[in-house]
Amino acid sequence: MAGDDGSGPVRRALTGLLDAWLDLDRSSAAPLDQARSQAAVVARAASGARPEGVAVAEQVPPLVALGLTAAADSLAGLARVFADEAGALVALLTGVPGPVTLAVLGSGPDAVVASFPAGPGRDYVRDLVADAAVDERQPSEVAERVPTVNAIPLSVAAGLRSAFDESVREDILAMVCHPRGHAVQLHGPDVPDEALMARVSWKKDPMGRSDAKNSWLRDADGRVRTKHGLGHVAGKFTTVKSLAKPVNALLAHCGGTLAGLHAYLEEQASMGRARIFVPADVAGLEPGDTTGFRGAGTSTPEMARHWKDARKDTMKAGGGPMPIVRTDQIAEGEDAGAAMILDRADSGAWLMVTCYPTGVPDEKFTRLRSTTS
Repeated sequence: MAGDDGSGPVRRALTGLLDAWLDLDRSSAAPLDQARSQAAVVARAASGARPEGVAVAEQVPPLVALGLTAAADSLAGLARVFADEAGALVALLTGVPGPVTLAVLGSGPDAVVASFPAGPGRDYVRDLVADAAVDERQPSEVAERVPTVNAIPLSVAAGLRSAFDESVREDILAMVCHPRGHAVQLHGPDVPDEALMARVSWKKDPMGRSDAKNSWLRDADGRVRTKHGLGHVAGKFTTVKSLAKPVNALLAHCGGTLAGLHAYLEEQASMGRARIFVPADVAGLEPGDTTGFRGAGTSTPEMARHWKDARKDTMKAGGGPMPIVRTDQIAEGEDAGAAMILDRADSGAWLMVTCYPTGVPDEKFTRLRSTTS
């Protein structure tokens, strides 16, 4: 595919290698220690037998030690293969080669990270290993079974109605819940975690839209086909109140009136569309007001791109899921807030296309300033 630098398969392979290496590091030491302990038990039991017992007991420890040494060497050799291959893949992704110094098995995840030379390679692996401790993976067959919901629940609509001043209530509700919008359906509090996971892992539209841009199909061989657009994060507001916060902040900025809101949107719009970013402090958004999932190991734009390329590759190949981790964009974002897109409807009124939490605003959005600053 044009513009594909091959990072997708490389990142997928690196994920698998690190999984195997971390699992080997975690699981290899305990069985060896247990075998040593059992050797002592066997020796004590044998020593009580007559007349050969003592001689047999004396033979047990060195025989077991010899076998354990061979086993440890074999496991270390396997770890060496993992380390060398992972180092080569990290070099491809970062462009910075360097030798990987293997730590003693059982030393833990920090030792795996420290095996890589200081610099971009170690930083890359550190991010992957940190997220590996808490990642989640949703297979495509599970995503296929996740139900889609297009309707706005009555409880959410009622909550939104009560969240706005009576003077603008019905008009704002019509704007936020317009049939051409999807702020509530994609980012409202009723969107289940499984749907968010399916969206970020497999680009499955939680609304189940069947148009060419959003239709989703999983083939019998596991390949997934869709054009539904999404980066490496899928998030939502946890309550109706938190969803209403940025809208109320926008209203307050415009004097609390529909006339003021419409005038502001007309001023900011380009070809009938306004993109507004409401910073968390301006909206009153706090940690816990949002939740969602992001690709694991995506702390830099380049790493996020690699993860998205790997997702594309696994969808095309019918492979296993790329790892994801839970996130709170308001708590974790560098410049967190809510991003809103509003369009002018044919009637002249404004409709909200979307409103979603984000950790970093897109440069295309107009930043809403605090009315008190």
